[in-house]
Amino acid sequence: MIRFIFVSLPLIVLFLIAVAFGALNKQVIAVDFIVAQQQISVATLTAVFLAVGFIIGLLSMLGAQWMLRRDVRKLKKQLVNSKSSA
Repeated sequence: MIRFIFVSLPLIVLFLIAVAFGALNKQVIAVDFIVAQQQISVATLTAVFLAVGFIIGLLSMLGAQWMLRRDVRKLKKQLVNSKSSA
């Protein structure tokens, strides 16, 4: 229950804020990419950058998680080896 409060509830609140932001910002702006120019609404552009940031954060977190799991495996092996040799 505590995990729901600290994880899910803030995500739901942020999602509702994002929906409200998208509903209130329907203006179309010109975005210049390196090779082209595109007409995109402010809400769509914000959603794209939010998704890209989320994916980059997720990938960096997964990399750190992988390294920590590798270290834990190594330490467990050392513990088992030290117990068997003692």
